Amino acid sequence: MMKTYYTIGEVAKITGATIKTIRYYDEINLLPASHISPNGYRYYNHEDIWQLELILFLRYLGFKIQDIKGMLHHELPVSTSIQWQIEAVQQQLEHLQQIQLILIQASQQGDQGTQLSYLHDIAEMLNKSQKQRENFIASKMQDVIVDQHLPEDWREQFLAAYIGFVPKEENLTAAQLAAWAEIKAMLNDPSFGHEIRKKLNPLWQAVQNQQIEASRWGRQYKQITDKILAFIEGEKNEKDPDMQAAVLEYVSLFQNQSSPLKPDKQLKAFLQNAEAMSSARLQKWWELVLTLNPSLTPYVHLQNMIKHTAEWLVDHPDYFTARGVSL
Repeated sequence: MMKTYYTIGEVAKITGATIKTIRYYDEINLLPASHISPNGYRYYNHEDIWQLELILFLRYLGFKIQDIKGMLHHELPVSTSIQWQIEAVQQQLEHLQQIQLILIQASQQGDQGTQLSYLHDIAEMLNKSQKQRENFIASKMQDVIVDQHLPEDWREQFLAAYIGFVPKEENLTAAQLAAWAEIKAMLNDPSFGHEIRKKLNPLWQAVQNQQIEASRWGRQYKQITDKILAFIEGEKNEKDPDMQAAVLEYVSLFQNQSSPLKPDKQLKAFLQNAEAMSSARLQKWWELVLTLNPSLTPYVHLQNMIKHTAEWLVDHPDYFTARGVSL
């Protein structure tokens, strides 16, 4: 026999593959031997070795054996298989980036005990379903944030809104898991609970002064905010009469119906209460909520537009006089 053929052992030495792997590839018809002697020994030529090296590299790149077989046997376009693998690698990269982010955030938590607690919180959130997350938020909000003196229907109204913070997807990103861990830590901090109850007290006072049931108020709130969101989508700003009218409607929702203020004073009181309800920790809270549920971003734009429009109206009292409103 001319030395154009190599034994399985020689092929193993040349390519770095194990004899067991080469035999397996032969058995599944991925790399059949070019020549089999009468006594059953397998021999491979240069083309077989080239093909084996290609197979080994494709395996290194993560291709499945079935896909490799399809490419080599011309049953699957190479371009299609490569595109599939690019997509698979992209998913793996995203997964590794999430792991990296979790580990980096854990390393920044301080001492070993805090780091382990952080990782435990991440693991706990990973194992929670959407419903369990909603129950967790509702329970914490009930205990920490929502004023217990509110009527039952108003408490339910606000708890439903808070549950809306919970993202719908079951699998959270590393950033969302990190936000969950920070939100949990804040809700478990008595000082934050005290601060947020104090900051939200003007809101609780305002809604308790409403002489309508919570569900009706909630419907009005949704109608007005949907209208403002539509105006934002239509690129209307604080100088637009439709936006101004809608914001005045919004501000009136927090007006004490038993002793109504004039429009300019309503706006000033609204802006003062909004300022009183802000703090560095509450700003951090809303940043975490947005990280947890990016779908809420339009509502941040909504609140910003309401604030800018209210400020514009306060700075332009001629808006009211032009409409025959006495100030």
